[in-house]
Amino acid sequence: MSYAVVFLDIPYSCDFYLDKISSVAELRSLVVSCRDDFNEIRKSIEFAFQTTNGLFIVYPKRLWHKLQKIMLVSFERPSVFKDEAYIVASGFKKLSEGIFADIVYKKPIVFVPQELQENFNFESLKNLFNTQNQIIGIFEGNINTQNTIFTDEVYSMLELNKNELLELNIDKAKIFTHNALSCHIALYNTIKDKPIKISIIDLSSGGFFASKIMSIENFRKHITLCIESFSDKALEYFFSIDENYKKRFGSFSETFAKELSSFSLTLSDADFAITVTNNSEFDKFLFFAYFKDNSYKIIIKEFSGAYNTIREKVANFAMLFLREFVLSKNL
Repeated sequence: MSYAVVFLDIPYSCDFYLDKISSVAELRSLVVSCRDDFNEIRKSIEFAFQTTNGLFIVYPKRLWHKLQKIMLVSFERPSVFKDEAYIVASGFKKLSEGIFADIVYKKPIVFVPQELQENFNFESLKNLFNTQNQIIGIFEGNINTQNTIFTDEVYSMLELNKNELLELNIDKAKIFTHNALSCHIALYNTIKDKPIKISIIDLSSGGFFASKIMSIENFRKHITLCIESFSDKALEYFFSIDENYKKRFGSFSETFAKELSSFSLTLSDADFAITVTNNSEFDKFLFFAYFKDNSYKIIIKEFSGAYNTIREKVANFAMLFLREFVLSKNL
């Protein structure tokens, strides 16, 4: 089970708290530190809560009143507003001085004071985190069920218990995460232990695809070529793609994408190539995954939303599409 730890303006090393907390839940996927600004605290807590299965909040006494307001605004928990610290939002169980816990929207939340007593037994919290529910990411958009917690045209996030997971009738390769990890981390986890080299020609996400991948330092050694744009002169010089070629095949076609992918494999000596292009209206996108044995997979998708939203959807789809293609090769 994945969980997050949010530190509210804690000025010194957080290792002491992390060591204590690690005895409760096995998989810590997120650690967030923020200052004492109300909006920053609220955004940090909401983000951590939405992206993991549980939440620890380490707080100083002086921020207790802000914390109570956040629980009221963000989690609809009525609060007792007093300046005195440790007057807990109603419904939370007091476990020790300053330590409170409860299940909120099916996820455990635990408040841990900065002035944590050494003798508090964190083992007592294990029951809260001993849940059979998991958040599953499925590379298939618009899955709307009673278990859906997020969905768009790219993927869906479902919260399922053990039995529901066993009964899930879907290709296992479509499940890209069991612990709310993001798309680029899911792709990295698929290739990190394999001698795989990848070439990327992404003409549609405005660099979002590349920036997410390059944010993981060890991912970079798997990337042999990354191109985000082409001028007409570059297309003609490198690919012999001129105006006559474009009139015949267009820049939004399987032929065009295959030409780019084939060239990028030759140029970079990569094992896999992925090419992403779009139509002139920027609402249809062509994804072309290519392997060095000349096998390939192609799909055209439509995405809606503001420009930056579409860019993110394109990047996420490209990463999960490439991940699925890599898995299909059983390397």
